[in-house]
Amino acid sequence: MILTTTNSSLPIAANVVIGTTVFSDIGASYVDFFGGHSTTYEKQMQEMYKRVTETLKQRAQAIRACYYWA
Repeated sequence: MILTTTNSSLPIAANVVIGTTVFSDIGASYVDFFGGHSTTYEKQMQEMYKRVTETLKQRAQAIRACYYWA
């Protein structure tokens, strides 16, 4: 979603990659086989979201953009 109140906007983007360990992969395999949800992967996804949000905020500040993060 793009929200702007100016005549132009400068897009910013960020990517974050987090590796998993063999133990979390094994645990997720059991969850896939028997059903349920992987709390290990959920925690990793939350960490990725946190990191990418911080990166986007830093990049917005670097170009002196005004931002609002809910």
